[in-house]
Amino acid sequence: MTPEPVLHIDGLDFAYAARPLFSGFSAAFGAGLTWVRGPNGSGKSSLLKLIAGALRPAAGRLAVHGIEAAAAPRDYRREVFWCGPGALAFEHLRPAEFFGFMQGLYPRFDVRAVEAHVQGFGLQSHMGLRAAALSSGTQRKVWVAAALAAGAAVVLMDEPLDALDAASRTYLHGALGACAKDAARAWIVVSHESLGAEADAHARVLDLSPQ
Repeated sequence: MTPEPVLHIDGLDFAYAARPLFSGFSAAFGAGLTWVRGPNGSGKSSLLKLIAGALRPAAGRLAVHGIEAAAAPRDYRREVFWCGPGALAFEHLRPAEFFGFMQGLYPRFDVRAVEAHVQGFGLQSHMGLRAAALSSGTQRKVWVAAALAAGAAVVLMDEPLDALDAASRTYLHGALGACAKDAARAWIVVSHESLGAEADAHARVLDLSPQ
């Protein structure tokens, strides 16, 4: 039997002012890794924000394991972790405090996993510094480490490789390769570049290029 999709999107409508972006968009995301691709302006980042609840659609249904965003927004958001582009969202927190905050929001946040990702990204010496004092690349590592450990049913990552050093890119390539084989969670990644050989080989591709 084919496993039931983790995330359903049905009839999604969204526009910026007079510019339609999605009209009747529907998709189902199963466990494993989905690589969202397309040119600038095609709606890749907006799609992740819509799934995360950071943008509100004009119409349509989003549901994770049957939990609908419109009917049960709080429960829905606890099942969706969004790692956006740019700086960390809470610059006043130290990385350890940020991880603790995320653990309070996401009931399946894996403390042991985040400790491993701290090691993998070489974050040990930065744990006592406030995020505002960290470089953009280091902030990126903190947010991506949290995403990898979140335990949410749906994990969204927008350009996770941006601003990372070579060693951290290699580590993330390996982590994304494992995500591609995850049989329980849906990992949805926007990236303009390769996700690593293993991830590229096993990821499903959602191409938002204009038809």
